[in-house]
Amino acid sequence: MIRIKDIAERCGVSTATVSYVLHGRHEKVSREVRERVEAEIKDSGYISNQSALSLVSRSSGLIGVVVMNHGYNKNIMADPYFGVLFSYLEREFRKNDKYMLVLLDQSPEDIVRDAMRWNLDGLILCNHLKEMMIEIGSQFLKPVVTIDASFVYEYDRLVQIFIDDFNGGYLMGQHFLELGHKNAAMLDDSDLEVNRHRWRGFRQAYMERGIVLDEDSHYIVDINKEKFQDGLDRVYPEIKKHTAVFCVSDYYALQLINYFTKEGIRVPDDISVSGYDDISFSRFSIPELTTIRQNVEEKAIIAVKSMMRMIKGRKVEHNVKLPVELVVRKSCRRFEN
Repeated sequence: MIRIKDIAERCGVSTATVSYVLHGRHEKVSREVRERVEAEIKDSGYISNQSALSLVSRSSGLIGVVVMNHGYNKNIMADPYFGVLFSYLEREFRKNDKYMLVLLDQSPEDIVRDAMRWNLDGLILCNHLKEMMIEIGSQFLKPVVTIDASFVYEYDRLVQIFIDDFNGGYLMGQHFLELGHKNAAMLDDSDLEVNRHRWRGFRQAYMERGIVLDEDSHYIVDINKEKFQDGLDRVYPEIKKHTAVFCVSDYYALQLINYFTKEGIRVPDDISVSGYDDISFSRFSIPELTTIRQNVEEKAIIAVKSMMRMIKGRKVEHNVKLPVELVVRKSCRRFEN
C-alpha cells in the first residue's frame, strides 16, 4: 500500500507538503511542487482515506442533492430530465473531488438534519417550492444552490439557476402562430402560480396577435391529484378540439402523442403536439418532437462552479437565468383552413 511517506520520499518533499496537497491547502505549496506531488499521487495509485481527510479538513467531500416529488403518485427519478441532470452534476463534482448524496422527498427539517449529520459541504435543491428553499437556506449555514427556482431571492449563501421559461413558452406560441394555429392549447402539470411561466409566455405570443387564450385553453393534469391516464381521459374530449397542443414537458408530450395514437388521432396530420426540455427521447419518437431546448449540461456546470466558489469563499452571481431555444422537428405541421 502506498503511503504519504512514500509519496514524499519520491518527490523529495516533506510529508506535511504532501498532506497540504491532499487537503487542498495550495497556498502552502508552490505550483511546481504541487503539480509534481499530484502527478506522483496519480501515477502511484495512492488512495486517500476520505474519513481521515474529513476529520482533518472538517470537510466531508459530500454535496447533498435534494429532489422533491411533491406527491405520492409522482416518481421524479423516472423522469429522464433528472437522470441527465444528475449525470452531469456527478461528473462535474467528481472533477472537483466532491461526491453526491441524493436525498428524496424530505421535509426542510429532515433535510437540514441530514445535512448536518453527514457534514455536507453544500446542498443542491431541485424541484423545490419557494417557501421550502427559503427555509432550508436560512437554517443550513453552508452554500446552497437551487436549480429551476421560480423566484428571485437574494441571499449570500444561495445561488439560483433557472431557465427563461417565459421566453420558452413565448417562442412556442410564436411558432404555432407562424404555422397558422390560432386554436391552440397548453397541457400543464400544475396550477401553482409559481409554475405558470411557460403558460404566460405562450399566452403572451397570442395576445400580441390579438388572440386571447383563456384558462379554458389551459389543461391541467396534476399527477399528484390524479393518475395521468385518468387526467387524459378527463381532458381528451376538449383538448382534441384544438389544432395544436403545447405540453409543459417532453415527458407529457410523448404520453399525449401515444394517447392520441390509441384514439386514432394522427400527429401531426390531425393535431400538432410540442414539448419542452429536448430530452433524448424527443428525437427518437414518431414523429420526432418539436420542443424547447434547455442546456442541462450548462445548468449543471454552473451549479457546480457556483458551489465550489462559495465553498472557497469567492464571489458568485446569485441569480443565473439561462436561455432556451426552439427546436423544430416533425410533430407540428402548418394548419390549412
